[in-house]
Amino acid sequence: MLGCSTSAERAKVASSPPAATQPRAILCNVNEAHIEGPFQPFDTDVVVGPISWPQLRIWATADPSGYRMGGKENDFKIGAQLKAGAVVTVSIAPEARAYAGLDYGQASSYSPAPTVTFHSCVNSDTAFVGGFHVEGRHCVPFDVSADGEPPVRIVVSFFDGPCPA
Repeated sequence: MLGCSTSAERAKVASSPPAATQPRAILCNVNEAHIEGPFQPFDTDVVVGPISWPQLRIWATADPSGYRMGGKENDFKIGAQLKAGAVVTVSIAPEARAYAGLDYGQASSYSPAPTVTFHSCVNSDTAFVGGFHVEGRHCVPFDVSADGEPPVRIVVSFFDGPCPA
């Protein structure tokens, strides 16, 4: 019967977070822009476990105009590279969400999201197209959780010089 559910189903729905708070899923499929590798990290990359952002370390002192995505003033293009089979959730720390977001997700038109979960391809390293939304120059804190492990806090400078320790 339409509209009926068991008490167990109602409890499951009641305990699920609202859709807006769930991470945006970035999958290894034909609906998501991705490139299969292998990829080799360099000293200029920001690396946390199985995820890396190539040359993101040099952005601290770079000119933001060279990194803009699609001519948008506050959106900056950089792929996220993951090791084969990895699942990684990246969240903008709550205190930075007023000015920063994650621009990953082709199906979402690369609009800013506070949290994304990347699912790399099972048999190959995977780079996902996208980037970051950052209004102005900031040191942005992120929480990164790989393969179900507790999150690691990192702070990345977006054209704001060295970040405080």
